[in-house]
Amino acid sequence: MTGETLRQLLEPLIGESGSISMVVSRIGHIGFITSENKKLTGVELRPDGLLRLERETGWAVIDPEGVVAVVWDSELEASAGQFL
Repeated sequence: MTGETLRQLLEPLIGESGSISMVVSRIGHIGFITSENKKLTGVELRPDGLLRLERETGWAVIDPEGVVAVVWDSELEASAGQFL
């Protein structure tokens, strides 16, 4: 996946509560909760092609080339909804 595509998918989730999950090749499933106190506050495509995700409580940097799927679920509780 390109950094621009991943940025476009995640940018609308800024300020939303829920969970974001990704499937990353050679690594597996990663995910994080965006709750009331840990909302996504920014998504930046860096000049080196990596994507920086900012949250109220910290940040993460992701290599978008390895991402093969992205899921956002607005439900914070476990459900029989979306699975990766």
